This record gives sequence, structure tokens and C-alpha cells, in this order.
Amino acid sequence: MSHISLRVGLNGLRHLAAQGSVWPSIDYELADLKARGLLRGIVLNAGCGWREIGHLVEGTIVNQDLSWPGDTRTNVDIFSPLHTIPRPDGTFDCVICIAVLEHVANPVEVVRELFRVTKPGGYMVASVPFLQPEHKIPTDFQRYTRDGLQALFTNAGFVVDEVRPMFSVYHSLHWITYEWLHMRDTFAYKALRIILLPLLLLKARRSTLVSDKVASVFRLIARKPVLSSPIH
Repeated sequence: MSHISLRVGLNGLRHLAAQGSVWPSIDYELADLKARGLLRGIVLNAGCGWREIGHLVEGTIVNQDLSWPGDTRTNVDIFSPLHTIPRPDGTFDCVICIAVLEHVANPVEVVRELFRVTKPGGYMVASVPFLQPEHKIPTDFQRYTRDGLQALFTNAGFVVDEVRPMFSVYHSLHWITYEWLHMRDTFAYKALRIILLPLLLLKARRSTLVSDKVASVFRLIARKPVLSSPIH
């Protein structure tokens, strides 16, 4: 019985040490925007991946993404690159782009295209990483500070209403520590995984401590002006 209890306990610690255990659902990033009435009308989920956000939208969700060999998804409405979305100007009341822009080689061109398909007066919601380890899906090109993210969207023609850090400093520390402690497979590294990662996970779940300097993610909310000119 003692061996079984020990095995169960170790498995529980390994689960707490897993990198995916630290992150909340997509609702964490978007539920407040639903409450504010931003996720209404025709909403583009740009670079949707496997992410389902239809339950947060009051209206019609349109999922867009690239396709790849063996792609079995049935929830994607538009298969296209992000810089050439086959929809007319001003199609969407809101465009959501979550954890995508770090993976594109041409973010300036992409954001200009998102501006084009947003309705005048419509909203743009984007989140991008700042202090996150490299994660290729299948590429990983850049990170953004608050100032960099605001400049990217302002230069495309958007009026930025808000940029804020998302997740606590412990989310940043957990992912970085996870990558560090998986660089080697020695007894010391394995022991540190069991000791440090569950502690950081518990802090991440309970803490509200955020900082621009060590933010994992910045989230931007912007509007397309009612009277706007195309960006060339």
C-alpha cells in the first residue's frame, strides 16, 4: 500500500510539474471582453488553431487558419494566410488574434490585413508573448513589449484603447524554469522539477502579481476609426 501511495503521490507531483498545467482556459483572456460587449456580431478568430471561442461570442464566429498535411479540423471556415484573408473590406465587427503574431514572418503586413477586414468602429483584440520561451508552431519569430505592440497596431491605423499584461509573474517563471529543468535529465534536475515547478504552479494559480517587466503576455484592445483611410 505504501508503494502504491508513493507512486500516486509522485504522479500527482509530475502532473503539477507539467508545463501545460499552469495555464487557464481561453476564457481567462476573453471572458471580460464578452462582459464588456466587445465580442458581438461577426467575429473573426484569426489563426484559430484548435481553439474554440464560439461560446464567448454573441453572434457568428468565423475561424481562419492555415492548413497543413493531415489536417483533420472541421471547424475552420477560412483556410488562408493571415496577410491575405479572402473577405471584403470591413467584414468583421471584431477580430481576435490570440498567441499568433509571434509565429508569422510578416507581422506588419498581417496587422494591416486585420485592419482592412475590420469594420469601421469595430474592435481588434490581440495577445502576444513577451517573456516566453521559444515555441515553434512551426516557426517562432518575435516577442513584443507593451510599447512595441502598441506601435505595431497604431502604425496599421488602429486606435489603441488598452494594453495590459496577462497572467502573473509566476506564469512567466514557471515556463522559463520548466525549460531550464528539462535541459538535462540528471537526478538533480529531476528533483528540482518536483520541488520548484509545483510551487510555481500554486503561486501562479493564486497570485495576481503582474509586471510589464516580466509579463508572459500582453493583450491589446484597439478600434478601427469610423472614418479611416487604407494604410499603404
